[in-house]
Amino acid sequence: MSSKLFGVIPRNTLDKPDSATQRIIGDRFLNELFTDELQLIREAASDLEFGKVLEIGAAGGNTKSVWPEVTTTDVRMSIGVDKVMAAEIISEKDNSISLLFGMDALHHVREPEKHFQELQRVLISNGVAIYIEPNWNLFSRFCFKVLLKYLHPEPYNTKKTDWNLTDPDPMMGNQSQAYNIFVRDKEIFELKYPNLIVEILQPIKGFAFLLSGGVHTRLPIPSRLLIWIYRKENNSQKWISTFGLGRLVKITKR
Repeated sequence: MSSKLFGVIPRNTLDKPDSATQRIIGDRFLNELFTDELQLIREAASDLEFGKVLEIGAAGGNTKSVWPEVTTTDVRMSIGVDKVMAAEIISEKDNSISLLFGMDALHHVREPEKHFQELQRVLISNGVAIYIEPNWNLFSRFCFKVLLKYLHPEPYNTKKTDWNLTDPDPMMGNQSQAYNIFVRDKEIFELKYPNLIVEILQPIKGFAFLLSGGVHTRLPIPSRLLIWIYRKENNSQKWISTFGLGRLVKITKR
């Protein structure tokens, strides 16, 4: 992945998850956005009686400052990560996890099928996995394929038939994975994992996030203005449905 925005502006936190965590916690807009996303995950799993909660891809996030009970994992050790663990080999006992979640993590998993096999093993009966992933509406596709090509140069490849990722860089993924697996290949997923029930939940994250530049390329736009725009956007479900860049996906083990 390019270490510079437009080949010029350094993406200083890209390979420094500690710095990314500190930026999120220290930036009013980013902290509110990430905290809200964690709350959306909790709400999506509100019918659960929370036992053990596990996060994948936690490096560079603010989970521990908001929800300290979560066991946080990543392929890289950093601030706020409890243990190094790949999503394909979950070091937890069978039927021990009530909720597993990942925020922009699933599309970085190298071998998704192994991850889903692990879900079947570690989730309790009626346990839940929730992912926040790039959306697949018309606006999102335009942004990820064209507008953000040099701002966030991970591919958004809806034509890739194989779910596995071969790039050795853990920061590189396929941003269309959620669409490819749960929408395009819905029938394939259902055949492979008949006891994992997928629900496509609400879109999230509109123009305010675009204007901010995100975590790694935070642009000099005041947080106060971004928060105002962000809250206005969230008050219109029609707006977020049209322009939301993120999406919640929920999987329940039956």
